[in-house]
Amino acid sequence: MKIIRKFGPIFGLVLAAFLLQSALIFGLDFKSLDPDRTIVLLISLPFTTLAAVFVWIWFNEFGPALNLSSALSKLTIKDQEYVKYLSSLDKFKSDLIATNITESVCEKILKFLPNIINTSRSKIYLWREDLGKFSPYPRDSGEDHFYIFDPFLLWITEHDKIFHSEEFIENAKLLQIREHALSFAAKTKAELLVPFILNKSLLGMLVLGPRNDGRRYSSSELEKLNEMRSVSVMSLSNSIFYERLIELTETLEEKVRHRTQELESAQSQLIMSEKMASLGTMVAGIAHEINTPAGVINGSADNLESNMNFIVKNVFEIVRFARNKKLRKSFEIALLHILRDRKKSQIMESKDKFRIKREVRDEMVELGIELSLAGEVASFIIENDIMEVRKYIFEILAQGAKPGYEMLKHASNTSRNIKNIKYSIKNIVRIVKALKYYSHLDQSKSFTNADLIEGIENTLVIMNNQLKYGVEVKKNFSPIPKIVCNPDELNQVWTNLIQNANQAIRGQGTIELSAYSKGETVTIEVQDDGPGIDPSIKDRIWDPFFTTKDQGEGSGLGLGIVKGIVEKHKGKITVESMPGKTVFKVELPLRPPQPNVDPSFIERSAV
Repeated sequence: MKIIRKFGPIFGLVLAAFLLQSALIFGLDFKSLDPDRTIVLLISLPFTTLAAVFVWIWFNEFGPALNLSSALSKLTIKDQEYVKYLSSLDKFKSDLIATNITESVCEKILKFLPNIINTSRSKIYLWREDLGKFSPYPRDSGEDHFYIFDPFLLWITEHDKIFHSEEFIENAKLLQIREHALSFAAKTKAELLVPFILNKSLLGMLVLGPRNDGRRYSSSELEKLNEMRSVSVMSLSNSIFYERLIELTETLEEKVRHRTQELESAQSQLIMSEKMASLGTMVAGIAHEINTPAGVINGSADNLESNMNFIVKNVFEIVRFARNKKLRKSFEIALLHILRDRKKSQIMESKDKFRIKREVRDEMVELGIELSLAGEVASFIIENDIMEVRKYIFEILAQGAKPGYEMLKHASNTSRNIKNIKYSIKNIVRIVKALKYYSHLDQSKSFTNADLIEGIENTLVIMNNQLKYGVEVKKNFSPIPKIVCNPDELNQVWTNLIQNANQAIRGQGTIELSAYSKGETVTIEVQDDGPGIDPSIKDRIWDPFFTTKDQGEGSGLGLGIVKGIVEKHKGKITVESMPGKTVFKVELPLRPPQPNVDPSFIERSAV
């Protein structure tokens, strides 16, 4: 390397002289010259080259004022510095390309600056999407932050170039923005403002303080800054985009989960809406079903009040009557038979009832009992089915103890009224229990262990008023195991299917319900003998809002919701239809894969 540095200029000079002479000689027309002249010119060529060398040596040794070696040496150093700058710029570009983090890009920019410019201070104000403002890097709690609506930042976004702070003082064309520009420069202590702009969008601002030597920045330094700026803008843009992409990717799962919850909530609200619509059509029937036993209770309560009044008013008569030991014994036996719980005997035909009543009446007349009283007592004995103890009642009446008979009659009425009240309350409880089970007011929306047949039975109780007039409901229920499911949602399935079957037969016909299990699957079938489904629309019945019912009879959501619920339970629903027979078949697994299933429910269902 030292030999090349020392003798490189000599070789260059010799080569230049040789080439110049050669060009002159070969540029001549040899045919026009004498052979002797041609030989002389060719022989003189090396001698003229040597002369050029001696001239260069003389200038190098004896001409300090014309120091060509020094000039060439300086030119070489400058070239080397430029080559060094280009090499560092390439490395800087490579480093930025390999960096996807915005703060790392800023760090590399600030680290590269000393290679091209001699500045006392440098800082980058970077746009922060999360803060909604330009924040300094490196971060400093004491530094000012700038918002996007800052007048100078808005202005410089439209003027993509490097500005010296003194330009806003010296250039009259910048008068309109001078105040805001100088204010920004003062706050950031900037002498040089280098904006990072891409597609008229300000990504950030590099601010540089004065040079260390106090001189003004040169044009060559500004050119290098521009080269660095173009590379930095692309790298900053890529890193910002990459970070936003990573943020979106990291939050995508949470957003999907949130969206899924919203959809599940919307589906639950839709199911509840459809359920309320179903209950709306059944509410009149449910009210009637509850009103009938309520009326019975009300009437029986009035009768009980009358019976209690009689007992209270005649209690002393009973005391006097009870002093007769024989009559008291007969009274007790008759009373116990009247109040006992007994199985219903076979209902007698009217003619047999009339015959037996006449025979009993005649027996009492023979004992001296008045005919009118004998007829009343005979009816009492037949109605209460106490023929086997009638002789005890005869003894009471034969002794003239009519208050004893009246007490027996009111005791019988009291017992009957209590039984009517109990039966009516039982019916109301049955309806309320079915309603409670149907709506699952006391259970969560998660999967649990449930009996499908119980759910169907309760649904039938709710729909009883719609089905009891002209509809024959047949039940073919085989023993099936409990399954892990959401019983509240499945109740909506049974309601929709039974309601559709009832509307298909127009309230007159047969609905057949079947339940059976096979392997790990439970199957429920709802069959009706209606006109069937038109084959042309069979595939469309599952579409939301599709309905063939008259206006006001259905929204078209029923079967769409049914299919969604069944699929949510990892089951399937199919339909087979022909005139006179339509069968909807629901197949459900015993234990569908659900993340929110309580393991204890699965264990219990497996037992």
